[in-house]
Amino acid sequence: MQKRAIIMLLVALIMGGIAVSLVNTAIDQKEQEPGVAALTVTPVVVASVNLEIGTRLSDVMLKVVDWPKEAAPEGLYTSIETVLGEEPPVVVKEIRKGEALLPYKLSGQGARGGLTPRIENEMRAMTISVNEVRGVAGFVLPGDRVDILYTSAVPDKKNAYITKSLLQNMLVLGVDQSSSEKEDKPQIVNAVTLLVSPQQGKILTLAGKAGDLTLLLRNEADVSLSTDGNLSTSDIDKMGKKASLAKSGKGTGNYTNVQVIRGLSTRNYTVKLATPVKTPTSNNPGTVQQERGGK
Repeated sequence: MQKRAIIMLLVALIMGGIAVSLVNTAIDQKEQEPGVAALTVTPVVVASVNLEIGTRLSDVMLKVVDWPKEAAPEGLYTSIETVLGEEPPVVVKEIRKGEALLPYKLSGQGARGGLTPRIENEMRAMTISVNEVRGVAGFVLPGDRVDILYTSAVPDKKNAYITKSLLQNMLVLGVDQSSSEKEDKPQIVNAVTLLVSPQQGKILTLAGKAGDLTLLLRNEADVSLSTDGNLSTSDIDKMGKKASLAKSGKGTGNYTNVQVIRGLSTRNYTVKLATPVKTPTSNNPGTVQQERGGK
């Protein structure tokens, strides 16, 4: 009986030794395989909750996670203390939960909350007066982009006006006293605040004194700039006369309306149609004229 137990123990030891040897061999082969490298990580500060614009940061809103070093964005923070500093900054661009904090989404240390941190260097915030019509019926909201039209009277001409595209692709910082980009319901407002350069601010100030300003709401993905010229009441009168001629059939020929679309700009033109070319008639190919025979 003891002999049998000793044999079983020896077999178990042999099998165990073989298993250990096979595992060690597999590990050595894995380490020797080309192209296999250990993943290098780095600590990254991310948001532990959704952070809205104007939020002053605190340590409970942040956490540190391991991030693949090769995929880490430039300018990231590696510790919460580095982010907060002596006076915590304010969020100037929305940050979602789990997103890495980057300097361009934060104000400077100790900046005040509100609209001020959102004003970029060398830029200004300016408010212009609007109403239900000139403000696109309240559909202009913080974060939108707009074009601005300027309409004024033509000097020395009665009941004559001209409209021109004054500024394009302007960022809306706020409407009335609201600057939150979470708003998605239209609201009638009396004022819209825009991000402008000092020169653009001067242009808007003069234009507001001399005429009327109207907003055109843009698609958020559209960055095209219109090159259309000015439009005056005389241009509209000419369009109306051409349309009347085309409708009545009077004039020297037939007319038709052509619509040209460039980005968000649409213009209508009245053009004269070419005179149709008359096709000469021919004899019926099935009919053969018979010659009259002579005597």
